[in-house]
Amino acid sequence: MTSLPPRTPWLIFVALILVVAASAPAATLQIAGPVGAQVRLADRDLGMLPLAEPINLEPGVYTIQCRAKGYKKLDQVVVISEPDVWLHVQLRPVLLERGHVVTGSVLYAGLGQWYMGARVRGWIYFLGETGGLLTALAGELQMQNAKDDYTNYKAAYDAAVLNSDIEYYKEKSAKAYSDIEEMEELRNTGFYVAVGSWALSILDAMILFPNVDVGPGTVPPGTMGMSTPSTSGIHAAVTLGF
Repeated sequence: MTSLPPRTPWLIFVALILVVAASAPAATLQIAGPVGAQVRLADRDLGMLPLAEPINLEPGVYTIQCRAKGYKKLDQVVVISEPDVWLHVQLRPVLLERGHVVTGSVLYAGLGQWYMGARVRGWIYFLGETGGLLTALAGELQMQNAKDDYTNYKAAYDAAVLNSDIEYYKEKSAKAYSDIEEMEELRNTGFYVAVGSWALSILDAMILFPNVDVGPGTVPPGTMGMSTPSTSGIHAAVTLGF
């Protein structure tokens, strides 16, 4: 009689464990929503809706991410508490509103871009207006200081008697007047940058507003006319939104 190799029982045991694990009941997740929307589940790219088939998942907590042009970003947590459960998730992202985008940009540069998800452009416009305003304020304050210096030096120049004092206050007055012109130019530059960033943000909101290019959504294949699962499972409908 031929004896089994020493490792054979262990290999059979491992194979049995794998078979049992593979046959263990898992929850079924079916996702529907706007046609063409990009969907991710727990950092796993599922592709665009409608999905070709449901997803089998072990019990746990999952985050569904839905991204579609013209819609707000949608992140929704789904909790699967037990295996052999059927979940039908209908994604309903909220449409972006052009009026809100334009109004945000009118209030302050970059706010409209943040609202519609263009965060990089939003930061560029926001920093442009903020930096421009701060530069304009600094230029205005320095210009006022230079004006005060010029007034004082000019008064001292007019009252000077000695040639040395006349030359000294004349030079100081000229330097203060030059500082006035430089600070005025700095103030104007900052103001132009701030106004330019604000105007570009508004134009961006009006021209680059993302129009919807996906449909209202369909039920994924296989859900129409589907019978209720057996008593060992549960059917639940989950509506996602903001």
